[in-house]
Amino acid sequence: MAKMTTKLEVLIRPAETKDAERLQQLWDSTGLERAAADEWEALLSGRTTAVLVAEEGGKVIGTAIASYDGWRAYIYHVGVAASHRRSGVAFDLMGQAEQYLMSAGARFVYVMVHQDNTEGMALVGSTGYLPEGEIVLAKRLATRPA
Repeated sequence: MAKMTTKLEVLIRPAETKDAERLQQLWDSTGLERAAADEWEALLSGRTTAVLVAEEGGKVIGTAIASYDGWRAYIYHVGVAASHRRSGVAFDLMGQAEQYLMSAGARFVYVMVHQDNTEGMALVGSTGYLPEGEIVLAKRLATRPA
């Protein structure tokens, strides 16, 4: 995946193991759920998953996850630090996630946004996503023993 720089000189790159705590802190600050250690490992080791990191001056300011299982593609956990919202970082992360998914073979992508997240809904609407009418239901499965 090519590295990309936004108009704010923000570097967007694939996450590395060392990014775990900084991303978890960003997810906390943006109201996104943390990933358990085994989930983080699965995200980084997945052949068809990309965790993207947006950095400015070495500081993590944004993230997105793109995943493709060979049939369906998803973008989720898009989060940007409060100090950098409305600056184009989330828009650029979405674009990079879409590029990754297209290169993995995806031709259709789903975006997961909580129904109460008005900023997230505005972001995906501005990037061309439309409601499809499906309701997503979720269930947490037991985690693997350590």
